[in-house]
Amino acid sequence: MNPRTKRILQIVGLVVFVIFLIWLVFALLFKGAPSINPITTTETDTESATGLAGSETVSDRLFGGSDDEDTALPTSDIADGGEVTSVQLTSSAITSPTLTSGSKITFYNPTDGGFYEIDSNGNITSLSSASFPSAETVVFDDTGNKAALEFPDGSNIVYDISTGKQTTFPSHWEEFEFSDDGDELVSKSITGAPTLVLTNSDGTQAANIAELGSNAHEIELNWSPNNSIVGFSETGSAQSAFGRQEIYLIDDRGEAIGSIIVEGTNFSAIWSPSGNFILYSIADTTNNDLPALWFTNAVGDIGSSRTNLQIPTWVEKCTFQDETYVICAIPDEVPNHSGFDHRIVTSGDSLYRINIATGVTQIIADPIEDIQIENLSVSDDGSILYFTDANGILNRLRLR
Repeated sequence: MNPRTKRILQIVGLVVFVIFLIWLVFALLFKGAPSINPITTTETDTESATGLAGSETVSDRLFGGSDDEDTALPTSDIADGGEVTSVQLTSSAITSPTLTSGSKITFYNPTDGGFYEIDSNGNITSLSSASFPSAETVVFDDTGNKAALEFPDGSNIVYDISTGKQTTFPSHWEEFEFSDDGDELVSKSITGAPTLVLTNSDGTQAANIAELGSNAHEIELNWSPNNSIVGFSETGSAQSAFGRQEIYLIDDRGEAIGSIIVEGTNFSAIWSPSGNFILYSIADTTNNDLPALWFTNAVGDIGSSRTNLQIPTWVEKCTFQDETYVICAIPDEVPNHSGFDHRIVTSGDSLYRINIATGVTQIIADPIEDIQIENLSVSDDGSILYFTDANGILNRLRLR
Protein backbone atom coordinates (compact mmCIF):
# COMPACT_ATOMS: atom_id res chain seq x y z
CA MET A 1 0.00 0.00 0.00
CA ASN A 2 1.45 3.18 -1.11
CA PRO A 3 1.83 6.03 1.39
CA ARG A 4 -0.88 8.10 -0.24
CA THR A 5 -3.55 5.39 0.07
CA LYS A 6 -2.50 4.65 3.64
CA ARG A 7 -2.97 8.32 4.60
CA ILE A 8 -6.43 8.40 3.05
CA LEU A 9 -7.51 5.35 5.05
CA GLN A 10 -6.21 6.93 8.26
CA ILE A 11 -8.22 10.09 7.63
CA VAL A 12 -11.42 8.08 6.89
CA GLY A 13 -10.95 6.03 10.05
CA LEU A 14 -10.48 9.15 12.13
CA VAL A 15 -13.68 10.68 10.69
CA VAL A 16 -15.64 7.49 11.41
CA PHE A 17 -14.28 7.41 14.99
CA VAL A 18 -15.24 11.04 15.57
CA ILE A 19 -18.72 10.37 14.19
CA PHE A 20 -19.04 7.38 16.50
CA LEU A 21 -18.00 9.44 19.51
CA ILE A 22 -20.51 12.14 18.63
CA TRP A 23 -23.32 9.56 18.33
CA LEU A 24 -22.34 7.96 21.63
CA VAL A 25 -22.38 11.27 23.49
CA PHE A 26 -25.77 12.19 21.94
CA ALA A 27 -27.24 8.80 22.87
CA LEU A 28 -26.10 9.12 26.50
CA LEU A 29 -27.38 12.67 26.97
CA PHE A 30 -30.74 12.51 25.20
CA LYS A 31 -31.93 8.95 25.62
CA GLY A 32 -35.73 8.55 26.25
CA ALA A 33 -37.05 8.44 29.82
CA PRO A 34 -38.38 5.09 31.02
CA SER A 35 -42.12 4.64 30.70
CA ILE A 36 -43.99 5.21 34.06
CA ASN A 37 -47.65 4.51 34.63
CA PRO A 38 -49.53 7.77 35.52
CA ILE A 39 -50.43 8.27 39.21
CA THR A 40 -54.14 8.47 39.95
CA THR A 41 -54.89 10.91 42.81
CA THR A 42 -58.13 10.46 44.75
CA GLU A 43 -59.35 13.61 46.54
CA THR A 44 -61.00 13.25 49.93
CA ASP A 45 -63.70 15.56 51.35
CA THR A 46 -61.12 17.69 53.15
CA GLU A 47 -57.89 17.48 51.16
CA SER A 48 -57.17 17.87 47.43
CA ALA A 49 -54.18 16.70 45.43
CA THR A 50 -52.54 20.06 45.99
CA GLY A 51 -52.59 19.62 49.77
CA LEU A 52 -54.97 22.58 50.22
CA ALA A 53 -58.21 21.91 52.08
CA GLY A 54 -61.32 21.97 49.90
CA SER A 55 -61.38 25.18 47.88
CA GLU A 56 -58.52 26.67 49.88
CA THR A 57 -56.00 28.59 47.77
CA VAL A 58 -52.34 29.36 48.22
CA SER A 59 -53.39 32.87 49.23
CA ASP A 60 -55.65 31.34 51.88
CA ARG A 61 -52.78 29.25 53.20
CA LEU A 62 -50.46 32.24 53.42
CA PHE A 63 -52.92 34.82 54.77
CA GLY A 64 -55.02 32.88 57.20
CA GLY A 65 -57.87 31.34 55.24
CA SER A 66 -60.82 32.56 53.30
CA ASP A 67 -63.17 33.36 56.19
CA ASP A 68 -64.78 36.72 55.49
CA GLU A 69 -64.03 37.99 59.00
CA ASP A 70 -60.33 37.19 58.55
CA THR A 71 -59.89 38.71 55.10
CA ALA A 72 -62.28 41.66 55.34
CA LEU A 73 -60.83 45.13 55.50
CA PRO A 74 -60.63 46.52 59.05
CA THR A 75 -63.77 48.32 60.17
CA SER A 76 -63.65 51.75 61.78
CA ASP A 77 -64.80 52.93 65.20
CA ILE A 78 -67.19 55.48 63.67
CA ALA A 79 -70.88 54.71 64.06
CA ASP A 80 -72.10 55.50 60.54
CA GLY A 81 -74.78 52.85 60.14
CA GLY A 82 -72.57 49.90 59.21
CA GLU A 83 -70.17 47.51 60.88
CA VAL A 84 -67.92 49.00 63.53
CA THR A 85 -65.15 47.87 65.81
CA SER A 86 -65.40 49.38 69.27
CA VAL A 87 -62.27 50.56 71.04
CA GLN A 88 -61.59 49.01 74.44
CA LEU A 89 -60.46 51.67 76.88
CA THR A 90 -59.82 49.42 79.90
CA SER A 91 -58.30 45.96 80.10
CA SER A 92 -60.43 44.80 83.01
CA ALA A 93 -63.87 45.39 84.49
CA ILE A 94 -64.81 48.73 86.01
CA THR A 95 -67.71 49.71 88.27
CA SER A 96 -70.22 52.56 87.97
CA PRO A 97 -68.94 54.38 84.86
CA THR A 98 -70.31 57.94 85.07
CA LEU A 99 -69.97 60.70 82.48
CA THR A 100 -68.23 63.70 84.04
CA SER A 101 -66.55 66.85 82.75
CA GLY A 102 -68.74 66.52 79.66
CA SER A 103 -66.45 64.07 77.91
CA LYS A 104 -64.74 61.76 80.42
CA ILE A 105 -65.76 58.75 82.48
CA THR A 106 -65.27 58.54 86.24
CA PHE A 107 -65.26 55.01 87.62
CA TYR A 108 -64.44 52.79 90.60
CA ASN A 109 -61.77 50.16 90.08
CA PRO A 110 -62.78 46.97 91.95
CA THR A 111 -59.23 45.63 91.64
CA ASP A 112 -57.63 48.25 93.90
CA GLY A 113 -60.64 50.11 95.33
CA GLY A 114 -59.57 53.42 93.79
CA PHE A 115 -61.32 56.20 91.86
CA TYR A 116 -60.21 57.08 88.35
CA GLU A 117 -61.07 59.22 85.34
CA ILE A 118 -60.51 58.16 81.74
CA ASP A 119 -60.83 60.05 78.47
CA SER A 120 -61.85 58.82 75.02
CA ASN A 121 -58.24 58.01 74.13
CA GLY A 122 -57.83 55.74 77.14
CA ASN A 123 -55.72 58.13 79.22
CA ILE A 124 -56.39 57.29 82.88
CA THR A 125 -55.96 59.68 85.80
CA SER A 126 -56.11 58.69 89.46
CA LEU A 127 -58.51 61.00 91.30
CA SER A 128 -57.47 60.20 94.85
CA SER A 129 -54.87 58.35 96.86
CA ALA A 130 -57.67 56.95 99.02
CA SER A 131 -58.70 53.35 98.46
CA PHE A 132 -61.92 51.55 99.42
CA PRO A 133 -61.50 47.86 98.53
CA SER A 134 -64.40 45.43 98.25
CA ALA A 135 -67.21 47.95 97.81
CA GLU A 136 -70.40 46.15 96.88
CA THR A 137 -72.12 49.10 95.21
CA VAL A 138 -70.77 52.50 94.21
CA VAL A 139 -72.80 55.54 93.12
CA PHE A 140 -71.23 58.80 91.90
CA ASP A 141 -72.85 62.20 91.78
CA ASP A 142 -73.07 63.84 88.35
CA THR A 143 -69.85 65.80 88.89
CA GLY A 144 -67.85 62.71 89.82
CA ASN A 145 -66.64 64.50 92.96
CA LYS A 146 -68.59 62.38 95.44
CA ALA A 147 -69.16 58.66 95.78
CA ALA A 148 -71.52 56.67 98.00
CA LEU A 149 -70.18 53.21 98.78
CA GLU A 150 -71.97 50.23 100.34
CA PHE A 151 -69.93 47.30 101.69
CA PRO A 152 -70.82 43.64 102.33
CA ASP A 153 -70.50 44.10 106.11
CA GLY A 154 -73.27 46.73 106.02
CA SER A 155 -71.05 49.79 106.40
CA ASN A 156 -71.83 52.83 104.24
CA ILE A 157 -69.48 55.66 103.32
CA VAL A 158 -69.81 58.85 101.32
CA TYR A 159 -66.43 60.06 100.14
CA ASP A 160 -65.80 63.55 98.77
CA ILE A 161 -63.06 62.99 96.21
CA SER A 162 -62.37 66.70 95.78
CA THR A 163 -61.80 67.38 99.50
CA GLY A 164 -60.85 63.95 100.85
CA LYS A 165 -63.65 64.12 103.44
CA GLN A 166 -65.20 60.81 104.44
CA THR A 167 -68.63 60.47 106.09
CA THR A 168 -70.00 57.28 107.60
CA PHE A 169 -73.72 56.65 107.29
CA PRO A 170 -75.92 54.27 109.35
CA SER A 171 -75.55 50.60 108.46
CA HIS A 172 -79.32 50.17 108.20
CA TRP A 173 -79.47 52.61 105.30
CA GLU A 174 -79.63 50.97 101.87
CA GLU A 175 -79.34 52.33 98.35
CA PHE A 176 -78.13 55.87 97.78
CA GLU A 177 -78.96 58.42 95.10
CA PHE A 178 -77.44 61.90 94.75
CA SER A 179 -79.32 65.01 93.78
CA ASP A 180 -78.32 66.59 90.47
CA ASP A 181 -75.90 69.01 92.17
CA GLY A 182 -74.53 66.35 94.54
CA ASP A 183 -75.44 68.32 97.66
CA GLU A 184 -78.16 65.93 98.87
CA LEU A 185 -78.79 62.22 99.12
CA VAL A 186 -81.88 60.06 99.31
CA SER A 187 -81.77 56.59 100.84
CA LYS A 188 -83.92 53.89 102.43
CA SER A 189 -83.73 53.34 106.18
CA ILE A 190 -84.47 49.63 106.65
CA THR A 191 -84.96 49.16 110.38
CA GLY A 192 -88.01 49.05 112.60
CA ALA A 193 -90.44 51.02 110.47
CA PRO A 194 -88.69 51.50 107.08
CA THR A 195 -88.62 55.08 105.80
CA LEU A 196 -87.40 57.15 102.91
CA VAL A 197 -84.57 59.41 104.14
CA LEU A 198 -83.34 62.72 102.76
CA THR A 199 -80.01 64.16 103.93
CA ASN A 200 -77.19 66.45 102.95
CA SER A 201 -74.34 64.52 101.36
CA ASP A 202 -72.16 65.23 104.40
CA GLY A 203 -74.73 63.51 106.64
CA THR A 204 -76.24 66.64 108.17
CA GLN A 205 -79.94 67.50 108.34
CA ALA A 206 -81.14 63.92 107.82
CA ALA A 207 -84.92 63.60 107.82
CA ASN A 208 -87.49 60.87 107.24
CA ILE A 209 -89.72 62.06 104.42
CA ALA A 210 -92.00 59.04 103.90
CA GLU A 211 -92.94 55.81 105.64
CA LEU A 212 -92.37 52.79 103.43
CA GLY A 213 -93.90 50.01 105.51
CA SER A 214 -93.56 46.73 103.61
CA ASN A 215 -93.11 48.51 100.27
CA ALA A 216 -89.43 49.42 100.46
CA HIS A 217 -88.64 47.01 97.62
CA GLU A 218 -91.26 48.76 95.47
CA ILE A 219 -89.36 52.08 95.54
CA GLU A 220 -86.83 52.87 92.82
CA LEU A 221 -84.57 55.76 93.83
CA ASN A 222 -83.96 57.90 90.76
CA TRP A 223 -83.39 61.62 91.31
CA SER A 224 -84.48 63.75 88.36
CA PRO A 225 -82.10 66.28 86.76
CA ASN A 226 -84.41 69.14 87.76
CA ASN A 227 -84.41 67.87 91.38
CA SER A 228 -88.21 67.67 91.50
CA ILE A 229 -88.46 63.86 91.77
CA VAL A 230 -86.42 61.52 93.98
CA GLY A 231 -87.86 58.22 92.84
CA PHE A 232 -90.67 56.02 91.57
CA SER A 233 -93.08 53.94 93.60
CA GLU A 234 -94.71 50.80 92.21
CA THR A 235 -97.35 50.87 94.92
CA GLY A 236 -100.20 52.04 92.72
CA SER A 237 -103.22 49.85 92.29
CA ALA A 238 -103.30 47.24 89.54
CA GLN A 239 -105.12 48.56 86.50
CA SER A 240 -105.99 45.18 84.98
CA ALA A 241 -105.38 41.47 85.34
CA PHE A 242 -102.66 41.67 82.68
CA GLY A 243 -99.99 43.47 84.69
CA ARG A 244 -101.09 47.02 83.89
CA GLN A 245 -100.12 49.16 86.89
CA GLU A 246 -99.82 52.69 88.23
CA ILE A 247 -96.38 54.16 89.02
CA TYR A 248 -96.21 57.15 91.37
CA LEU A 249 -93.59 59.90 91.09
CA ILE A 250 -92.25 60.84 94.56
CA ASP A 251 -90.89 64.33 95.30
CA ASP A 252 -88.31 65.42 97.91
CA ARG A 253 -91.07 65.75 100.52
CA GLY A 254 -92.01 62.11 100.08
CA GLU A 255 -95.29 62.95 98.37
CA ALA A 256 -96.72 61.52 95.16
CA ILE A 257 -97.08 64.41 92.73
CA GLY A 258 -98.33 62.41 89.77
CA SER A 259 -98.43 58.96 88.24
CA ILE A 260 -98.10 57.11 84.97
CA ILE A 261 -99.94 54.01 83.85
CA VAL A 262 -97.58 51.35 82.48
CA GLU A 263 -98.58 48.35 80.39
CA GLY A 264 -96.58 45.68 82.19
CA THR A 265 -94.28 44.79 85.05
CA ASN A 266 -90.58 45.20 85.89
CA PHE A 267 -90.72 48.98 85.46
CA SER A 268 -87.39 50.79 85.13
CA ALA A 269 -86.73 54.36 83.95
CA ILE A 270 -84.17 56.99 83.00
CA TRP A 271 -84.59 60.77 82.74
CA SER A 272 -84.07 63.07 79.79
CA PRO A 273 -81.30 65.67 80.38
CA SER A 274 -83.85 68.32 81.39
CA GLY A 275 -85.93 66.00 83.56
CA ASN A 276 -89.00 66.82 81.49
CA PHE A 277 -89.33 63.35 79.96
CA ILE A 278 -89.06 59.73 81.07
CA LEU A 279 -87.91 56.77 79.05
CA TYR A 280 -88.97 53.51 80.65
CA SER A 281 -89.10 49.81 79.92
CA ILE A 282 -91.44 47.07 81.06
CA ALA A 283 -91.98 43.36 80.62
CA ASP A 284 -95.03 43.33 78.36
CA THR A 285 -97.41 40.81 79.91
CA THR A 286 -99.57 40.88 76.78
CA ASN A 287 -96.63 39.92 74.54
CA ASN A 288 -94.85 36.93 76.12
CA ASP A 289 -93.16 39.19 78.68
CA LEU A 290 -90.89 40.66 76.05
CA PRO A 291 -89.23 43.98 76.88
CA ALA A 292 -91.00 47.09 75.61
CA LEU A 293 -89.67 50.64 75.53
CA TRP A 294 -91.98 53.58 76.26
CA PHE A 295 -91.66 57.35 76.48
CA THR A 296 -93.77 59.90 78.37
CA ASN A 297 -93.81 63.42 79.77
CA ALA A 298 -92.85 64.12 83.40
CA VAL A 299 -94.13 67.70 83.67
CA GLY A 300 -97.56 69.24 83.27
CA ASP A 301 -100.16 66.49 83.05
CA ILE A 302 -97.65 63.77 83.95
CA GLY A 303 -97.95 60.61 81.88
CA SER A 304 -100.47 62.06 79.43
CA SER A 305 -98.32 61.51 76.33
CA ARG A 306 -97.34 57.88 76.73
CA THR A 307 -95.87 56.44 73.55
CA ASN A 308 -94.90 52.86 72.82
CA LEU A 309 -91.70 53.14 70.79
CA GLN A 310 -92.04 49.52 69.57
CA ILE A 311 -88.45 48.80 70.58
CA PRO A 312 -87.66 45.44 72.28
CA THR A 313 -85.02 46.53 74.76
CA TRP A 314 -84.48 47.83 78.28
CA VAL A 315 -83.58 51.29 79.59
CA GLU A 316 -80.42 49.75 81.07
CA LYS A 317 -79.29 49.56 77.43
CA CYS A 318 -80.28 53.14 76.54
CA THR A 319 -79.11 56.70 77.06
CA PHE A 320 -80.37 60.12 76.03
CA GLN A 321 -78.16 61.83 73.46
CA ASP A 322 -80.20 65.01 73.93
CA GLU A 323 -83.84 65.95 74.52
CA THR A 324 -84.88 64.52 71.15
CA TYR A 325 -82.73 61.47 70.52
CA VAL A 326 -82.11 58.28 72.47
CA ILE A 327 -79.42 55.73 71.65
CA CYS A 328 -80.26 52.13 72.55
CA ALA A 329 -78.59 48.75 72.21
CA ILE A 330 -81.06 46.19 70.85
CA PRO A 331 -80.28 42.45 70.99
CA ASP A 332 -80.20 40.52 67.73
CA GLU A 333 -82.41 37.90 69.42
CA VAL A 334 -84.88 38.61 72.21
CA PRO A 335 -86.34 35.45 73.78
CA ASN A 336 -89.75 35.29 75.41
CA HIS A 337 -89.93 36.28 79.09
CA SER A 338 -86.61 38.16 78.88
CA GLY A 339 -88.39 41.40 79.77
CA PHE A 340 -87.84 40.54 83.43
CA ASP A 341 -84.04 40.58 83.18
CA HIS A 342 -81.88 41.69 80.25
CA ARG A 343 -78.98 39.61 81.58
CA ILE A 344 -80.53 36.36 80.37
CA VAL A 345 -80.11 37.45 76.75
CA THR A 346 -76.98 35.99 75.18
CA SER A 347 -77.00 37.41 71.65
CA GLY A 348 -75.02 40.46 70.62
CA ASP A 349 -76.45 43.97 70.29
CA SER A 350 -76.76 46.52 67.52
CA LEU A 351 -77.03 50.25 68.23
CA TYR A 352 -79.96 52.41 67.15
CA ARG A 353 -80.81 56.10 67.36
CA ILE A 354 -84.47 56.79 68.14
CA ASN A 355 -86.27 60.09 67.65
CA ILE A 356 -88.62 60.07 70.64
CA ALA A 357 -90.77 62.81 69.11
CA THR A 358 -91.47 60.96 65.85
CA GLY A 359 -90.61 57.37 66.76
CA VAL A 360 -88.27 57.10 63.76
CA THR A 361 -85.57 54.52 64.44
CA GLN A 362 -82.25 54.30 62.59
CA ILE A 363 -79.42 51.82 62.99
CA ILE A 364 -76.14 53.60 63.69
CA ALA A 365 -73.75 50.73 64.39
CA ASP A 366 -73.48 46.98 64.00
CA PRO A 367 -70.51 45.94 66.16
CA ILE A 368 -68.43 43.32 64.39
CA GLU A 369 -67.83 41.73 67.80
CA ASP A 370 -70.68 39.72 69.33
CA ILE A 371 -70.94 42.23 72.14
CA GLN A 372 -73.59 42.91 74.80
CA ILE A 373 -73.89 46.59 75.60
CA GLU A 374 -74.98 48.48 78.73
CA ASN A 375 -74.08 51.53 80.84
CA LEU A 376 -74.25 53.84 77.81
CA SER A 377 -73.45 57.55 77.93
CA VAL A 378 -72.82 60.21 75.28
CA SER A 379 -70.33 63.05 75.63
CA ASP A 380 -71.87 66.51 75.88
CA ASP A 381 -70.74 67.42 72.36
CA GLY A 382 -72.36 64.26 70.99
CA SER A 383 -69.15 62.90 69.48
CA ILE A 384 -68.38 59.93 71.75
CA LEU A 385 -70.48 56.99 72.91
CA TYR A 386 -69.17 55.14 75.95
CA PHE A 387 -70.46 51.76 77.12
CA THR A 388 -69.45 48.61 78.96
CA ASP A 389 -69.63 45.10 77.60
CA ALA A 390 -70.81 41.95 79.39
CA ASN A 391 -67.42 41.68 81.12
CA GLY A 392 -67.60 45.22 82.51
CA ILE A 393 -64.86 46.51 80.19
CA LEU A 394 -65.25 50.12 79.04
CA ASN A 395 -65.52 50.68 75.28
CA ARG A 396 -66.15 53.65 73.06
CA LEU A 397 -67.36 54.49 69.58
CA ARG A 398 -67.25 57.76 67.69
CA LEU A 399 -70.56 59.24 66.61
CA ARG A 400 -70.99 61.14 63.35
